[in-house]
Amino acid sequence: MNQKGKEKLKLKYIGDDFWSHPVYKDQHNHLWKDISCGDSEIPSLYSVVNNDFDGEPEYPIAQEFIIIRDKVKVDKSFQYMMLDRLRSDCDYYLGYGNRSQAGLSGHDEREHIEAMKKIWLEFAEDEKPQWLSWEQILDYERKMCESK
Repeated sequence: MNQKGKEKLKLKYIGDDFWSHPVYKDQHNHLWKDISCGDSEIPSLYSVVNNDFDGEPEYPIAQEFIIIRDKVKVDKSFQYMMLDRLRSDCDYYLGYGNRSQAGLSGHDEREHIEAMKKIWLEFAEDEKPQWLSWEQILDYERKMCESK
């Protein structure tokens, strides 16, 4: 990956583009886009047409690089919304839903609760939702999975 005589690129994450590709900027103000959408341990970086934040990926990176990791606050609004949706589904299941699995993730009580636990545990201590505690998730689990 390292070409002789070329310096190592220092990439800093600057956000996600319209298509959820993480975008990085190097020390020369060139943009690089991870076409694996952050799903790979080693990003699959490509240059960007016209160096435009929402531009199309163009050529794969040909230089050695390092990613400078700042303590960036990642927007977790989707995780909060998803967790709230799962919580809402539990309330419906236990109430008007008449314990129907149709409205649950994977149509399974245990899978639904595990999805809630996974999302809740991904939050740092200072990010945990105040509207849903770990004990409340365990209470949902007890009420929904006890007889299974």
